[in-house]
Amino acid sequence: MFNKYKKGEYGYIDSYKKSKLIITLVFAAMISFIIITMLFMFGTTQRVMVIFAILLVLPFSKFLIGYLMCAAFNPLDKKLYEKISSQTKDCPGNLLYDVVITCTEGMKFYQSMYICNSRIYAFITDKKFSDNKKDYEKWIKDCISGTKFSYSIKLFDDLDEYIKKVNSVSSANDKDEKIDKHIVERILVTCV
Repeated sequence: MFNKYKKGEYGYIDSYKKSKLIITLVFAAMISFIIITMLFMFGTTQRVMVIFAILLVLPFSKFLIGYLMCAAFNPLDKKLYEKISSQTKDCPGNLLYDVVITCTEGMKFYQSMYICNSRIYAFITDKKFSDNKKDYEKWIKDCISGTKFSYSIKLFDDLDEYIKKVNSVSSANDKDEKIDKHIVERILVTCV
């Protein structure tokens, strides 16, 4: 609604969190207004108008949960983003940022992801990355598992190594480009 960024663009996660927070605060203000107005007008909340406040709690909760689920995810620092984009601007393929893959078990956040020529490279700044590397890999595999295509997945917590790998990928042919676009769409569909 308020997002000025599309999924996969740098700045998306901050924009997503801000929009969820603003909507949550609007609903909270509306609920509070109804209850306070009833208390001043009637001295009690035992009136029919309380139904409106109760009905607003559901959308309030939905947007609050949306915000809380992503509140811990922080995008790349602007300098790191500029370093990646400047050093990979001539690379073929699809470079994504702020990728939050959702699954029934929860969510995983990838600061940057590169998809090209049957390869997926992801850069992650999670402090517990070394302990959770298999989980991060599994989530990407599960995300693209419904396709018949096989992708090599490599995860990085070293930015220079990530950029070096992205720059080493050769251009894909037309058929592989279409497959890569399909995989990008598949990943973005499962994202917040």
